[in-house]
Amino acid sequence: MSETLPIRCACGQLRGRIELVPGGGQRVVCYCDDCQAYGRFLGRDDVLDARGGTDLWQTRPSLVRITEGESELVCMRLSDRGMIRWYARCCRTPIANTMASASTPFVGMVHRCIGDERTRNEVLGAPIAGLMGRFAIGGLPEGAAPTVRVGTIVRTLAMLARAALARGATPSPFFDARTKKPRVEPEVLTVSARDALR
Repeated sequence: MSETLPIRCACGQLRGRIELVPGGGQRVVCYCDDCQAYGRFLGRDDVLDARGGTDLWQTRPSLVRITEGESELVCMRLSDRGMIRWYARCCRTPIANTMASASTPFVGMVHRCIGDERTRNEVLGAPIAGLMGRFAIGGLPEGAAPTVRVGTIVRTLAMLARAALARGATPSPFFDARTKKPRVEPEVLTVSARDALR
C-alpha cells in the first residue's frame, strides 16, 4: 500500500490527498515572477517565503484526489498562454499549478495545502532545487540556480517519462475526463492586472 499525504485548504472546505509512489515526485522551490504574482493575486501572506519562493511538490495529476469541496476548486491564468493555477475559492488557498493541456502528466502542488512543514520535511524530504532564483527578493538565494540547472531538467524529464508510462495524466481532479478541458473556466488576467502584481 502506498503512502498518502492529506491536502486541505485553510478553512477545510476543500480536502483530498496525494498518493506518494517511488519516483513519482520531486520537491522544489520556485522564485519566478509568475509564482510571486500568483501569491500576490491570492492576497495571502503564507504562500511565498521571505525571498519570494513557492515550495512545490511536483507529481502526476493521477496521484491527486479531491475528496471534499470540489465545487470550491477554481483557477486562473496570468496570461492566455500561462500555466493554470488552481486555488480554493472559499479561502483563496493555493492548491496546484498545471499545464494548459490535460495530456501533460504534471502538477505542482503548492505547499500551503500539504500538511505542515515538519510533515513535508519528514515525508517529502528537503527541496532538491531552487529554481529561477534571479527573480528572488534580495538577490540569488544560497543554493538556488538563476534559472534551472541541467540536473534539475534531467530529473524532471525522467519524472515526466515515468509519469507518461504510468499514464499519470488521468484521472485528474483538474480536467474533465471527457472534454479534456479544465473543470472550470480559468480567469485570465489582463496584462495591466498581471503587471501590477509583479
